[in-house]
Amino acid sequence: MQFTTIGAAVVDIVVAQVRPLLSAKQDVDHIGLYAGGGAVNAALNAVALGAHVTVHACVGGDLEGGLLRALLQRYNIRPIMPEHELPTGKAVVMVDAQGAARAYAQRGASTWVGEHGFAGLEQADVVYVTGLSLESQAWLVQALKRQAKPPARLVITPGARQLAQPGALEPLWQQADLLCVNAHEAALLCGEALADGEAVAPEQARALAARLVRRDGQAILLTLGRQGALYFDGQQACFHAALSVEVVSTIGAGDAHASAFVYAWADGASPATALEQAAQSAARVIQVIPANLAGPLRPAVGLRAPGSG
Repeated sequence: MQFTTIGAAVVDIVVAQVRPLLSAKQDVDHIGLYAGGGAVNAALNAVALGAHVTVHACVGGDLEGGLLRALLQRYNIRPIMPEHELPTGKAVVMVDAQGAARAYAQRGASTWVGEHGFAGLEQADVVYVTGLSLESQAWLVQALKRQAKPPARLVITPGARQLAQPGALEPLWQQADLLCVNAHEAALLCGEALADGEAVAPEQARALAARLVRRDGQAILLTLGRQGALYFDGQQACFHAALSVEVVSTIGAGDAHASAFVYAWADGASPATALEQAAQSAARVIQVIPANLAGPLRPAVGLRAPGSG
């Protein structure tokens, strides 16, 4: 399967076991440097499942961009990641003792994904689109219009900027074969809001999913956190409960779940089977600190910093 991801490639600086700040300085259990961003997390998961993967992203001409590119290449992922004058995007991710994660993001070069086009989309069996800037989204819409035929499977997992302006998301939303959102995002797209921590029952999730369908043949994957996830194909819904595991960090759980579901779904699996594989994938990721299973971001043998000679 040819699996193309589009979106952010960033460096995650993850601080784990964060406690309430009692003074100007606080000791923590772990600070690590990892590859992150929706496009990278999905790509690493898809290649582990057996896909041939290409990543469309944008990085700076800096050490961090070189490390991200080198890591993807070590996993036999093809990075189409032009360099931009802005620095590679970064996120400081704070993970508390319960595993809940909050991120502070500097998007940097990631806001310029697609400035030079999206080569090779026509060869992809799956085009998996993660959070984009509104400029990148517009470039992608134009690239899809220029294709002789649409991708075999177009999957959209919208980011914060797209969710904040649903009208701008509409062109991609209309084309998508599958829209992947969590319950809070689904409510937002429906013009509603859920309280923090508010649980959504499968029946309520089905009703939300039905309101998100934009055309015949479009499907919705709606994740419900600890409750599980629901797939809706416009007619029927399929629910799968989340697996019960120790939660170390929730960062990357959505990427792991959605990309595993998409891989199985595009490969012909039934919704129930795809949801089971997605639940297993998410369970693996929430039992580790980073957003994927690639381990710490470190230089490959022989990799030098720019300008080091």
